[in-house]
Amino acid sequence: MKKNSLWLALLLSCFQSAAFATDINHADHQPLTQHGYNNIQKINDGLTIENATAKATIPGTKVSSGYMKIINNSDKAITLTGAASAIAQHTEFHRMFMRDSQMAMRKVDALEIPAQGSIVLAKNGYHLMFMGVKNDLKADQIITVSMQQANGEHFDVQLLVMPLKKH
Repeated sequence: MKKNSLWLALLLSCFQSAAFATDINHADHQPLTQHGYNNIQKINDGLTIENATAKATIPGTKVSSGYMKIINNSDKAITLTGAASAIAQHTEFHRMFMRDSQMAMRKVDALEIPAQGSIVLAKNGYHLMFMGVKNDLKADQIITVSMQQANGEHFDVQLLVMPLKKH
């Protein structure tokens, strides 16, 4: 069963469905502060999160993904070693890449945000993967993800669930 769930997660992340897709453009989706969500989250003096979103779940699936820009304004690199959320059994960092002319996905043990730099978690690149989603994720829902740093510190990020859009 676990293998089937991982295979489904890979397929959903690799191929853009003709029927369902989500955009990260907040300009098309207005209620950003309605539920206390802010698309710019200042974690501390050196760390800022922008445009943190998650995909609404496709009916009948138990996987989703999360996207954001993580900005490090400090003079030292920041390494993220884990993520967790109450909405899923497993939350992991993943990366999409090309292998033999096909998209593939693999778990990443750590993400490094360079000093005075940033990393973007986005479709077809690095992203958060939510596996074993406990309840359907619906548009405008706010979910919390706890990120763990290599130094043992944790911080929470709020992600706005974006609606499924028909194309």
